[in-house]
Amino acid sequence: MDLARQLFYLPDAVLVIDPETAAIIDANERACEDMRVSRAELTAMTVVQIQEDVEDLEHWRSLLDTVRRQPGYLFTGHHRRPDNSLYPVEVSSNLLVNSGREYLISVARDISSRFDGMNRRRSYEAEEWQGLHDIAEGVWEWELATGMLYFSKGLKRLLGYGPEEMRPCMESWKDIIHPEDTPRVLRVLDEHLRGVRHLYEAEYRLRNRNGHYLWIRDRGQVRIRSSDQQPLQMVGLVNNITDLKLMEQELQRQADFDVLTGLMNRRRGEACVEHQLALMRRQGGQLGLCVIDLDDFKQINDMHGHLAGDQALRRVADYIVNFVRRSDLLFRWGGEEFVLACPDTGIEGMQELVTKLCRGIACLTFEGRLAGYRLTISAGVAVFPDHAEDLVNLTARADSALYQAKQQGKNRMVLHEAPLSGTQSAV
Repeated sequence: MDLARQLFYLPDAVLVIDPETAAIIDANERACEDMRVSRAELTAMTVVQIQEDVEDLEHWRSLLDTVRRQPGYLFTGHHRRPDNSLYPVEVSSNLLVNSGREYLISVARDISSRFDGMNRRRSYEAEEWQGLHDIAEGVWEWELATGMLYFSKGLKRLLGYGPEEMRPCMESWKDIIHPEDTPRVLRVLDEHLRGVRHLYEAEYRLRNRNGHYLWIRDRGQVRIRSSDQQPLQMVGLVNNITDLKLMEQELQRQADFDVLTGLMNRRRGEACVEHQLALMRRQGGQLGLCVIDLDDFKQINDMHGHLAGDQALRRVADYIVNFVRRSDLLFRWGGEEFVLACPDTGIEGMQELVTKLCRGIACLTFEGRLAGYRLTISAGVAVFPDHAEDLVNLTARADSALYQAKQQGKNRMVLHEAPLSGTQSAV
């Protein structure tokens, strides 16, 4: 592909590359001058040979995938000449199709002068910078006047990038913050810059080079301000806290969910129902609450063993989860009891729902120790605001109705007796 004539007068180096093999197919004069080789010599090379930061073909293909997702992708790295001298480059790449064949067009700008200027602007002595490296997995330095944001090699390595792969600017950082965390992190940073916070400190997620998110703890402080107290320079430390966060999430899950059934436990469940009750109050809606108890559960444990009892609890929990709506809330209240809360459901709706639920559970079949066993439930129902206006009293009235269901022969639902009437339904 002869593009030399078209590319000859461009001010920056231009390379035409075979995406599949990384071979350099053509180049303009500036590319040859920067590399100090002839066009014939340059077109006998591959990107892997001249690009110091591209390790191998596999690495090259991962960069190519990024270019496909982000046309015009800007890559900062180093080119190596045949004499082994290096010079920094900023490379913008795009994929083009010509006569049915795909090519990568890379425009490489020599940024040696920019790097010299950046190095001159650094205000921290080498020993201070090294000291920061010793206490953190990553270090950054932000020069607000120029907008330059320097990332240490350790920070780039933590995120899976090569030594010169991240552009030294704020956008490189903002682009990889998790979208859900961005507003909070930028707010905390702004508050520190304005002097509202003594320190900038945030825990949030950063996307690494492979697209996965790491949890990091980021701490920083403005070190230099102008005479009118405007921030000029800020430095910060980054530590990877992903394992700690995963442990916290697991502990939170264990604190909120029942290990045996996978349902919310009582503490978490009641908090969710309280939230739904508040919503129903604002909207003028109803909420049905049902307390469910497995009939003769002690007999299952005594006759078939506790593993069989666990099997029964899990089976009932799974059945109810699949039976009710996604908007309904189910949690384990304790022992063999469950609580089901149904937003926007009144007395008639709860009677119909729970009666069908009782019938469905009575038809469940079991394997193993409980093979042939017929399991039934009893249920007590109360409705907000018909029977009570707060969770404590609503639960108490549903529990009282459950007691009546047990007294009346089990395997049934009973609706709390309102001041004027009461309703029961045997299965």
